[in-house]
Amino acid sequence: MKKYKGSGLIAVLLLGLLISFDSLAQFRQLPIPSHSISKEPASTYNLKTAEDALQLPFWDDFSSGECSELLWEAKGVNASFTTGISAPSLGVVVFDGVDETGQPYSSTRLEEGEGDQLLSKPIDLTAAEDTYLSFYWQAGGKAERPDDSDALELYFLDSEGSWELVWSQSGEADLSTDEFVQVVLPVENKFLYGAFQFKFQQSGRISGPFDSWILDYIYLNKDRSIIDRFPEDRAITQIPGSPFAPYFAIPYFEINEDKITGPISNEFNNLANRFRAMEYTVSLKNLATGELLDAPNSNSPFNPVPQALERRAFSSGNLDVKALVEAIDEPMDVEVSMYLMAGDTLLETEGGDGYSSNVDFRVNDTSKIVIPFRDFYAYDNGMADYAAGINQRGGILALSFELTNPSYLAGVSIQFVDPAQRNNAIELMVWDTISREPLYQKEVLIPADAGLGTYAYFALDSNILVEDHFFVGFTQFSNDYLPVGLDKSGDSGDRIFYNVVGAWQQNEVVRGNLMMRAHLSLDPVVEETELPDDDLVIYPNPVTERLYVVGEVTDVKVFDFQGRLINIPQEEDKAGKMLNFTESQKGLYLIKLVKNGQSLTQRIIVQ
Repeated sequence: MKKYKGSGLIAVLLLGLLISFDSLAQFRQLPIPSHSISKEPASTYNLKTAEDALQLPFWDDFSSGECSELLWEAKGVNASFTTGISAPSLGVVVFDGVDETGQPYSSTRLEEGEGDQLLSKPIDLTAAEDTYLSFYWQAGGKAERPDDSDALELYFLDSEGSWELVWSQSGEADLSTDEFVQVVLPVENKFLYGAFQFKFQQSGRISGPFDSWILDYIYLNKDRSIIDRFPEDRAITQIPGSPFAPYFAIPYFEINEDKITGPISNEFNNLANRFRAMEYTVSLKNLATGELLDAPNSNSPFNPVPQALERRAFSSGNLDVKALVEAIDEPMDVEVSMYLMAGDTLLETEGGDGYSSNVDFRVNDTSKIVIPFRDFYAYDNGMADYAAGINQRGGILALSFELTNPSYLAGVSIQFVDPAQRNNAIELMVWDTISREPLYQKEVLIPADAGLGTYAYFALDSNILVEDHFFVGFTQFSNDYLPVGLDKSGDSGDRIFYNVVGAWQQNEVVRGNLMMRAHLSLDPVVEETELPDDDLVIYPNPVTERLYVVGEVTDVKVFDFQGRLINIPQEEDKAGKMLNFTESQKGLYLIKLVKNGQSLTQRIIVQ
């Protein structure tokens, strides 16, 4: 802010207004429509007997990435592979203050009440002695931590249709946001009937996604005890990391040794209280054909042997860069698979005389992700966990990229997750550096089919050559948040920049991968027009000082290699025009002109 002598009070007042304005206009994390089952859970079922009820054991570790309709009815609960921190196994469910459409349960800022629910289908507990329910919970994780007044609650349904609170956890200030806590609870005799149900309930502030709880590894069975905490289960806990970090995906024509920044990473968790020798396999396949592109690991033993209750990060061997470069010579999808060979089986029944098909500990031994090799750079993996946006008319959001070879920017794709924003206008923008004027800006409309799981693609209509480092983004024309998808599988938050008060700020608040992608082309995206041989000549090319345009032409404009209009001195004579490049930088330029009403273009090189 500019300072004026004798105007200290005014400066203080203006600074106060700026701070107040900045506190209202902000870039922040936002909710998205839930991936969960969207129908309202029934409060009770009329079912009073074991007929049609689920049979024990009841088990779900959410490694499928969803709330199974066979086991649950859910309200607003969001399944996620990435929101939990150091989860027991792959996949968790998240409770917060927004419903299945991503809208707050209440529009009143501090209103409290009941929010998300996870309700089990009826379960037959007749004659189920020594029945226990166990689960893991976490406060917040990569989402928002709960406040003191928030709680996660567990209810049991008795045979008379009444819900009884049997466990709760409040949002205490000293709760860890990165540790899972295991709970093991007995199911009392009064709940042992033919249509037992239990439900987890989030309560507290319900005006937005500000207070989150995470659940995983829910297990209900008979013939258990309070010390039954260690299943014979070894699990992968994450989706595979990308070898192109910080990017998840890169253009197929950009693959080289420098772009492979590391091996493929993951983590395992031995939930059992004894050691187990284990092996792992890592493979990359062409998703369409099944062709094996690389197998950096095949039955590779873990060394040292995993100990009881050990959690360990691990990585693939070195990738065969040469083979990948040769194989990925055209657009394709590559499936990355990581598989544990841990000796896991179905759950052994009490007494060791059989196995239960309800619990298959092998389902969390495999983790897969598909990396698209197309024409774009992407930090995100295509799965939105949250969103992020600005609440300021004229606010600008930008994402930075770096590339290996100079390329033309063909377009920008953005995942706008709120259907209410369809057909809204934005100004698409491209910069070589955000401290300068944009290389490109154009008002566009968010497509009518934009929404969660889809990307709005905006093709550029100019040849914008980008080198080394560039930015893509947009200006919004509304004071409402314009949410862009946010993937929590990694964190490229330091590459996000925003401008709400006339000055650029580097993001330090929102963690994750913003779902904006830069599409590239090795060739100009706008075709050049062939010049007529007979009555139009542009020479010399390359040019050192003066360029001559011979012919009857009008509206001669010059653009640099990044698409910016350049003011080049022009002189007219009876033969046509002369353009003076004497003071211009060396490089590639594009000449656009009109002849006989036809628009023509020609590339020239200034030496």
